Amino acid sequence: VGIVTDTDVCRKVVALGRDADATAVEAVMTRNPQTVLWNATASSALCTMVDNCFRHLPVLDEAGSVAGLLDVAKCLSEALAGLHGHQLGHAVSLASL
Repeated sequence: VGIVTDTDVCRKVVALGRDADATAVEAVMTRNPQTVLWNATASSALCTMVDNCFRHLPVLDEAGSVAGLLDVAKCLSEALAGLHGHQLGHAVSLASL
């Protein structure tokens, strides 16, 4: 299992002068990326992304299958919106994204 991001393409294809049409995804993907479960909070996912310098984070369902992909901008937006919810005693779940 892996993920290919714009950073992977820039660093492993463009910067090395490789032909994108002749480069296999498996040659440039990030293998076994860190993930987050669908029912984690947005702030938890954001912390994972910030702590690890990730801009993208795969979201897994209960069965361990990929259910979606978060980007840091979306997660930050939801976490900030959740600050208001925390003041009211509610947490924002990734399931609501």
